[in-house]
Amino acid sequence: MSDGLARQAGNALIWKGLQLASTKGIFLVRTVILARLLAPDDFGLLAIATAALGFLLSITDLGMVPALVQRADNEARHFDSAWTIGVLRALVISAIVALGAPLIAAAFNEPRATELIRVLALMPLLDAAASIRVTELTRALEFRPLALARLAEALANTLVAVGLASAVGVWALIAGQLAGTLMYLLASYIIAPHRPRIALDLEAAQSLVRFGRWMFAVGLIAVIGGTLLQLTIARTVGTAGLGLYVLASKLAFLPAELASEVAGSVAFPVYARLQANLAQVRRAFQASLLGMSVLLLPVCALTIALAPTLVGVILGPRWAGTAPLIQILTLASVIGLFGDAVVPILKGVGQPQKLAAVEFVQSGLLVLLIWRLAPIYGTVGVALAWPLALMVSQLICALFLRGLLGRPLQGLAWPLGAVALATAVGTALAGGVCAMAPGLTGLVAGTSLGLGSSTLLLLGLERRFQLGLGTALPTMFPRLARVVDLAGPKIR
Repeated sequence: MSDGLARQAGNALIWKGLQLASTKGIFLVRTVILARLLAPDDFGLLAIATAALGFLLSITDLGMVPALVQRADNEARHFDSAWTIGVLRALVISAIVALGAPLIAAAFNEPRATELIRVLALMPLLDAAASIRVTELTRALEFRPLALARLAEALANTLVAVGLASAVGVWALIAGQLAGTLMYLLASYIIAPHRPRIALDLEAAQSLVRFGRWMFAVGLIAVIGGTLLQLTIARTVGTAGLGLYVLASKLAFLPAELASEVAGSVAFPVYARLQANLAQVRRAFQASLLGMSVLLLPVCALTIALAPTLVGVILGPRWAGTAPLIQILTLASVIGLFGDAVVPILKGVGQPQKLAAVEFVQSGLLVLLIWRLAPIYGTVGVALAWPLALMVSQLICALFLRGLLGRPLQGLAWPLGAVALATAVGTALAGGVCAMAPGLTGLVAGTSLGLGSSTLLLLGLERRFQLGLGTALPTMFPRLARVVDLAGPKIR
């Protein structure tokens, strides 16, 4: 990777990280506040209302956006064709959802969701109308304006949902979703000016579809699996159980989603540029996996250890059943860490068909396991299905990556071992503090001590044994590297 591309990627990582940290933080606060104001049943109704939209959007997604990011020679006809196809697709989806709302609600055995589904059907149109030129910003690794647009979207969603929750109940969740989508629509034309034009060039459209067909397959499999997943949960443990699962999964998967979105969003265009040099791809993968481990393992371990205190202090007694779900699902996110680092490689080097195979196996196993475990163990059985399914999908990812890069994990045993050791020490200290000082004070003190001690121990191990945790720091983050130089010995 050239110094110029590395610095571009480094700046993109910083802005993508800031974007996701801020937006996920906003949504975390939103979730906690709304959990106090609304009931689990309301979250279950929202999950039902969004399931149909997600399903139809994915089964009709022809992969236009990643195709535009991948292409180096896009012309106006490519952008116009992609935007036109997106708008026409959204019109069809909105009409189908609005007309079929009673049937969709009946499929989940929840007629109260009918009107929610009809109003939420406006979202695809608002989303499709956004400026298609934002894909140019992604390819150029210019993530700063994208981050600001997503931040505006998150703020609009949160302010509207929280402001209306006490007055209109579950409808506040719908209003928040629409307000956020509308805000991003407006922001997209500010950061990526474009005069939208209904025009369809068949040759341009076909060239985009040829690239995106496997990404379409991945999305199709994922959404079918996700819809069957929610349908199975709703029918086996009820709407309230679905609401408990939805909230638990949001909290448990939040750290992993944050890390994988940051790494994946930037890594995809980077790997696409490096695909001819697999040695550089291998080095970039190792840096990505190691960096995600450093960030995620301590946070996930603390989440597992402190989940009962977190639920009792922050969410309240109504959500007590989410504590074991959060613990199991957080463990699943740790298991899936390897696969999160593999996904952008397979996309970037042009092997999305392998992603489709992984997604098919994982989604199928999840539905089958939930169907078997939920009637026996309830919502805990739903959560248990995740680590079991992910173990299998991670093995498949490892086989694919080995065939592509040879020995992709060579040299990572000691660094990953050091991360695990620092994580264990920090988690033990945090658990001790919470045991001695229960409540919010103990939770805050334990979390701070756990993360701080893990960080200090990891830095000490790096300086003592030169494990390579900071190998890419001077190239990827030159400004931060200069700060480290002033603070102590140079990271090698």
